[in-house]
Amino acid sequence: MPAPQRQTDDSPVACAQARTGDRAWFLVESKWEDPVWVLAPGNALEERQPVRLRWDFKLQDGRRFTDQRHAALLETSRQLVALIRSRSLSTGLPLRPSTVAQYFHTLRCLLQWMSGEGFSRFSLLDPPGLLQFQQWLRSRPLAGRSPQRAPGTLQRHLYLLAYFQRFRDELDDCLSFDPFAGSDHRQLAGAHNGLRRPWPYTPDSVTVPLVQAAIDIVTRDAPAVLRAWETYRKAVAGGRGSDHAHTGRATRALQRASAGMADADSSVRSVRELVRRTDLLYAACFVVISYLVGPRVSEILHLKAGCVQRRSAEGASEPVTVIVGAIFKRQSGYHGRAHEWVAPPAAVQAVAVLEALSAGHRAVAGREELWLRRWRGNGATEWHELEPERLEIPSTARVSIQLGRFGAWLGLTHEGRPWKLTTHQGRKTFARFAALRDRTCLFALAQQLGHRERAETDNGYAGSDYRLNQEIDAEILAQSVNAWEHMLAAPGLGGRAGEEIVANRPRFRGKRIKEDLASYARLLVDAGLVLGVCDWGFCVYREEYSACLGNAAGPNPARREPSTCARCQNFVVSEQHRPYWAIQVHRCQELLDEPALPLQTLRIVRARLDEARSLVRAIDCGRKESS
Repeated sequence: MPAPQRQTDDSPVACAQARTGDRAWFLVESKWEDPVWVLAPGNALEERQPVRLRWDFKLQDGRRFTDQRHAALLETSRQLVALIRSRSLSTGLPLRPSTVAQYFHTLRCLLQWMSGEGFSRFSLLDPPGLLQFQQWLRSRPLAGRSPQRAPGTLQRHLYLLAYFQRFRDELDDCLSFDPFAGSDHRQLAGAHNGLRRPWPYTPDSVTVPLVQAAIDIVTRDAPAVLRAWETYRKAVAGGRGSDHAHTGRATRALQRASAGMADADSSVRSVRELVRRTDLLYAACFVVISYLVGPRVSEILHLKAGCVQRRSAEGASEPVTVIVGAIFKRQSGYHGRAHEWVAPPAAVQAVAVLEALSAGHRAVAGREELWLRRWRGNGATEWHELEPERLEIPSTARVSIQLGRFGAWLGLTHEGRPWKLTTHQGRKTFARFAALRDRTCLFALAQQLGHRERAETDNGYAGSDYRLNQEIDAEILAQSVNAWEHMLAAPGLGGRAGEEIVANRPRFRGKRIKEDLASYARLLVDAGLVLGVCDWGFCVYREEYSACLGNAAGPNPARREPSTCARCQNFVVSEQHRPYWAIQVHRCQELLDEPALPLQTLRIVRARLDEARSLVRAIDCGRKESS
């Protein structure tokens, strides 16, 4: 079903004027009184499967919530959901249907608990009852997961009560007390500003081979796949037969085409192989754009043909290549807010590949989206006898499945376990890589990711994003805690600071060794001993000993490099850094074998070789002593 070309005004005033007198303005193919609400799609991704809210769910007494005895409570609940849809507490803008569905789920939990406890109205709830509801939420088991909900999950449930408090004058029935008097929903849920991030990034040991493989597929494998699709289309259109006869003709055509190619290893020899490599190509394009540019999954999937453009920046010697798209988070309009991302050559190539892959689909559907795929089902039939109504932008879940297959095909592992790729990891990894290596780029990073406060306009946006700063600070602290735990438990450490740590660290024994290590590591971080973490070691930063001539803010990024760190009193290496220094030993030895090496270069290489060997020996000695 083609996405309608909706033209909406994103301003809250215009939205309010448009729905004056129509309380069901956000519904399609349903009415206010219906037992099932169908929410109007918020963007093109929701066109195929719009959000549905079922009011006829069962309560604990076995009755349906749409029974006449619950009519008053049902009306208030509908009013609350409509108000949540119309404006967010944090931004004042309408919320996306998918977010409204989460609040509806929380409201349903509250109503089911009220039914079991005998509460027939929201106004009958009291503080002791709220505490009972919290305890019921905590003890309510999760299917296939831990027997108790985490504070973060409980926090999201309790945030619904803030809407009751804010909209109390617009509801027929509301709470008679302030649920967060003297506190907030985070404190009631038992959550705190901890260091554990709910959305993980991809570790470096996975990111490097993942991005390298994705770039290789986009740049090297894509031409062979695109040529194979041309061969497939010609073979399909060149004959008649049963429903599956075209597959045999296409396979024979692919085999004939590959026989005459010089690079036979990259050629495609069958339709089945063509389908598999096409799916890998789609996944690789997503990885390249996500990890090298940093947009959200919704922003990637909404990209259109011709989105790569050139911009002439003031003061720049050459034009800047950007990807033009839209941001949908915290935006009320169907088409979101226009945004531009600076794009490297690999991302530009990925967009070009998507344009070539989607050319046929876009022509049939009369649409410009790059990610148009057949609804329910891939395979060769996706490019055979195309029907416009069967083309759609794939859902986030479908992209996640493709990424999972891509990661399994690459054999990605971390700490001995298969690593599961998800759609959000690219953005998190991009932000972490950019921010943790140069804190001076935070404003530019915020602008690239589209972070801004609601009151700021696009033209006046200067990159003042405090939430992004908080995320990065938390990531740095998390790295410090993990590094301290590792150093406190490592059998041997190298580097000048490593010798001090080994000599002064306490010994942890007993059943609670992991908990004691984590507590002591947190104590060191809270005391201000935040670490610098890099591929070649740890930096227990102390300004007075800094070989890179850092200041009170931290190490000097311009002078921070392996050789400088190796002679610094703040430097520590452990077993996890041994591969890096072993590679340095091997490279230096290869350089020394060069017969025409200048004398000055020879001295530098020998000095680097001695540094690397001494660190490797220190790590090995510690390992032998522990064994």
